[in-house]
Amino acid sequence: MSGKQSRNNLKEMIWDYYKTNREISKQSEEYHRNNPKQEWNASAKVYLAVIVLGVVGILFKYVIL
Repeated sequence: MSGKQSRNNLKEMIWDYYKTNREISKQSEEYHRNNPKQEWNASAKVYLAVIVLGVVGILFKYVIL
């Protein structure tokens, strides 16, 4: 019986994701090694603002009220 060879699509997706992120990490490390002093970019500032607002909101909710 010549059955159809089954493929593990989830395994292939995870492996592809792993390889892609490994390449991106290598490129990022290389860039940071060559450019040690960097300013904060816009997305980092937005993330920091969201975190600070969240902490302030939690403190306001549970400590003040």
